[in-house]
Amino acid sequence: MTGGGLDGSRSQAAFQQGKMMRRRVQLITLECALVVAEEGSFLGASRRMGIHHSALSRRIRDLEDLLGTVLFDRHAGGVRTTLAGAGLVRNLRRVLNELDGTLAMVKATKGGEADKLPIGVEVPLPATEVLDAVSDVIRSRPDVTLRLVRTKSRLR
Repeated sequence: MTGGGLDGSRSQAAFQQGKMMRRRVQLITLECALVVAEEGSFLGASRRMGIHHSALSRRIRDLEDLLGTVLFDRHAGGVRTTLAGAGLVRNLRRVLNELDGTLAMVKATKGGEADKLPIGVEVPLPATEVLDAVSDVIRSRPDVTLRLVRTKSRLR
């Protein structure tokens, strides 16, 4: 077997492992991680989210245990993301914004049909991703009018 095949097998195994972990992580825990990173402290994040700081801290600790890595460097002045934490936060913003857009789209459809479909586009999002998505919708649903709305990160 070639090295490429091994790499493909490893990435497939990692993907499957990620799917298994996803089943063990609650969406609120991922939102907690994002807010902690944005606020730079557990206390600030707990205030913003309206949950007790010890519960928030526990969620983050459990997430770190599940992932097998530290996401935040804790210090007297608050927290900073580690390299792994920064990568998680960057991807979480994109994924949660896509989820918000999907939920808004579903809510906008009335009985399975919608005349107008607002699509939230996070700035900055590569134009090719937006154009690909818009093209797919236009091809599959020419009866729908699309309206692109520029948004910032949903939790800011």
